[in-house]
Amino acid sequence: MATDKPGIEASVDYLISEGYSNVEVIHHPVDLKGEKDGLVYWFEVKYSESKNGKMFGAATLTEWEFALSNPKKFYFLIAHKSGGVDYESKWKFIFIDPSEFTRFSTIPPYKIFFNFDTNDPSKVAKRRSAIPATETNLKFLIQSYNEMKERINIGD
Repeated sequence: MATDKPGIEASVDYLISEGYSNVEVIHHPVDLKGEKDGLVYWFEVKYSESKNGKMFGAATLTEWEFALSNPKKFYFLIAHKSGGVDYESKWKFIFIDPSEFTRFSTIPPYKIFFNFDTNDPSKVAKRRSAIPATETNLKFLIQSYNEMKERINIGD
């Protein structure tokens, strides 16, 4: 499984080198927080090891909700190290505010996740941060997605 741990660790050092203090890894609602000039800032690290510099990733709705409610003190922090931490490449860090990050972001059809135990098919996994995929909830998602598509007049 891919991990963003190297990017988060390197981002802490980078933020400190950029004059932020009290930089902490908090993971929720976003990866990092730090202080500068008496203000608290929030950072969601997006880490990549791509050799061509092109990134593809995702930001959760929770991250976006926090970003949009703190637009002047929130950054998506791109942490890129071509080839990964074991390569001799240099780190590249880029701060992107929420309004700018929307230019690079899209909303695909919603994904519905499932957990199924083949050893105990009657067992239902519990997740405290997830909404159950009831028929009512699924129909609501379908309707809201279709309404968004209609607003901007796109097809599938």
